[in-house]
Amino acid sequence: MKAILTAAALAWLAAAVSGASADERWTTYANDRFGTSLSYPADVFDMQPPPENDDGRMLVAADGAKILVFGGYNIDNETIASKRASLKGLDYALTSYNATGRNWFVVSGHRAIAGLDSIFYEKYVISAASETIHSLIVTYPAKSKARYDPIVDRVAASFTGP
Repeated sequence: MKAILTAAALAWLAAAVSGASADERWTTYANDRFGTSLSYPADVFDMQPPPENDDGRMLVAADGAKILVFGGYNIDNETIASKRASLKGLDYALTSYNATGRNWFVVSGHRAIAGLDSIFYEKYVISAASETIHSLIVTYPAKSKARYDPIVDRVAASFTGP
């Protein structure tokens, strides 16, 4: 009996650390046009139809949480610094987290969406040749922070662009 309880505890701990619950089924989305990809819980988010230009996808959860993932040509020759500087205004007034790497940056915080306090998480990656920008934008109700923070961690860690 002790071995069963230990195994159950370890399984629960592994799910908690990975940000997944036992009932979540993760899958990968990869965009053929720009090479942007990520993993997401398909049991939580429904993939919406592609836009006409097939630059990415929107994934929507029943409670209104959204994941937008897309790529685009870097026609303005943006750098990490210039792209970061372009994110301004009321949507970014309550930014509480910033991180920057060699070819990426993240910004996160709170904003009102449809009158509800929501959390936003945005990650941008500029390709090695600076030809494309890969974007990940996640929004979810602030009251669901405990539910979505581990999901966002795992989605963001899987997010790539060539």
